[in-house]
Amino acid sequence: MNLSDIFTQVAHKKLVQVDLPNLGSHQHELNGVAALREFFGITEATKGIISWHYFADDLEPVREESDFTFYDARARSSHKTGRSEWRFYYQGNFLAVARSEDLFVLTKATTGRIYALVFAAKSAWERAAQNFFGFSSTGSNLQNISQNQMNLHELKLLQRQILEELELDLTLPVASWDEDIVCQKFQKSFPTTQEMSDFARTQIEVDFNDPDETLIRWLNREEELFRALEGLMIKERLQQGFSTVDEFIQVSLSVQNRRKSRMGHALQNHLKKLFENHKLRFKAQAKTESNNRPDFIFPGEAEYHDEKFNASLLVMLGVKSTCKDRWRQILTEADRITNKHLCTLESGISQKQTDEMKRQKLTLVIPAQLHETYIQSQLEEMMSVAEFIRLIRKNNRLDAD
Repeated sequence: MNLSDIFTQVAHKKLVQVDLPNLGSHQHELNGVAALREFFGITEATKGIISWHYFADDLEPVREESDFTFYDARARSSHKTGRSEWRFYYQGNFLAVARSEDLFVLTKATTGRIYALVFAAKSAWERAAQNFFGFSSTGSNLQNISQNQMNLHELKLLQRQILEELELDLTLPVASWDEDIVCQKFQKSFPTTQEMSDFARTQIEVDFNDPDETLIRWLNREEELFRALEGLMIKERLQQGFSTVDEFIQVSLSVQNRRKSRMGHALQNHLKKLFENHKLRFKAQAKTESNNRPDFIFPGEAEYHDEKFNASLLVMLGVKSTCKDRWRQILTEADRITNKHLCTLESGISQKQTDEMKRQKLTLVIPAQLHETYIQSQLEEMMSVAEFIRLIRKNNRLDAD
């Protein structure tokens, strides 16, 4: 899946004072006429609805919809003077929440819908957005991403995770051959997550010497297969119709809940298989104090409850596909282990949150492919999957001595 499978146009810039209401703009306009004309691909005025989204660390996203007009203010006289003056005018006061240097990304989805995304400057959101759209720097002038760049920019699983966090109303494309594969294998019925994970691993070859890439490729393939099967089943359900609004809402909630829970279980399944392939000693869902069951205990449950076993060689790994505030849940899951670990697929967690994790003696384990969404000071406090496996191997050797 490439960027061009989701968006037909993408343009970006750093906001400046003249773009912002109450700071420099009094007309609710955006500058960048040449780029905007290329974006819309028109020579005549156009109107529509624009969906605004603002993202900043440790704040709930802000959303709003408003009308926009892109027009030539001199249209009536341009045929006489030969001069035009194109303007992009929008209703509302949305950009009042933004600041100079914030990243502004204007997109047009394959559905035709226009999204205006604003990411706070120097935020984790900004780094994640740059990773998703495939540019590392931008200036104060609006510039379009070329069609060739969009065609070549492949959206891997972790970047699609970013797209889901943006919560845009977009449908990801599904390959027809994947629909054939899952239909033949599962007969249009959802398997258990374990069954889907096991099947996904049979679909691709991996290099176990690169644990991070192996994990991501397994997750990516399972995501593709799941989306294909889900699409088939939802299409069939829609064709049956709904007798009541409540019935429709119930099905919709079921789809959403399945999506949310599935990725976390898939991550656990593939990590378990990865640890087995690297011949690590561990216990999944080991029982600790107060009937807690952390996702993984190394080297095992028996060692954890053996008071004579060196506690410094015990490691606990929690697993959550996304963190948000849920990372605190694992802090009380294993009293004997002071320094805990958490594996997540969340990109660009804010500096404020990672600082708090450090204070709580929690180390993040994040696939190497996501490290570019973090700043250097954060990277110094986290581990890749490969580094975590090396830690467990070291502890296993010390345990054997």
